[in-house]
Amino acid sequence: MSERRQQRGWTSGLQPLIPLLATWTVALVLITVLVAQNVVPREDLLLDPAHTADLPWYTGLVSNLGILTWAVAAMSAAGAALLSRLAGRDPAATFLRGGATLTALLLFDDLLQLHIIVAKFLGIPKAGFYLMYGVLTAWWVLENRTEVLRTRWAMLVAAGVAFGVSVGIDQIVPFGSSAGLIFEDMAKFLGIAAWATYFAMTARDIAASIVTAPVPHADTAAPEVSPPVEVVS
Repeated sequence: MSERRQQRGWTSGLQPLIPLLATWTVALVLITVLVAQNVVPREDLLLDPAHTADLPWYTGLVSNLGILTWAVAAMSAAGAALLSRLAGRDPAATFLRGGATLTALLLFDDLLQLHIIVAKFLGIPKAGFYLMYGVLTAWWVLENRTEVLRTRWAMLVAAGVAFGVSVGIDQIVPFGSSAGLIFEDMAKFLGIAAWATYFAMTARDIAASIVTAPVPHADTAAPEVSPPVEVVS
């Protein structure tokens, strides 16, 4: 397949600066608001947690790797959704947009520990959050079951099993148990890895299917058939 991209001139080359400036504006406003407030020390918001607490650099390493893996899954799903939309595959795009949204929700929950902070604020058990995520995932799968069956769905099942084991250990094993913590986080990390692999492979499969799809050409169009000529005897 020949290269269809062209070199950009000054005008088209500078156009990407418009969305970049918008992104920078949002980032600067956010940082300004965080720095201007006087409730939380600025160092706690700007510096690395391990540095702020004077802890070793590897503090929270597995948790940080999990967040990065969540991000890979979210971006893979979002990228595949965009590619599907551009290719006119609307059901696949809807399925992947839902997957990207669900993954982003799980990412922010894991990053900000929402299932603990919000649960304490509302006075509800963590199990309520686990149930909510389970219901959202089941609804997403059932609504897009036709598309799910076109993917490597065994990876999705493996992720669900690993997450289920992690939640089960969290609910059964007493808090503070070293063995419980190891097995709970091990199962959770395996679940995140399976989830990310699922979306990465799905993105790859969709991209391959779109790239290898036959492209109609004008010279290969079916010839026009003239209408039959009625012969009058």
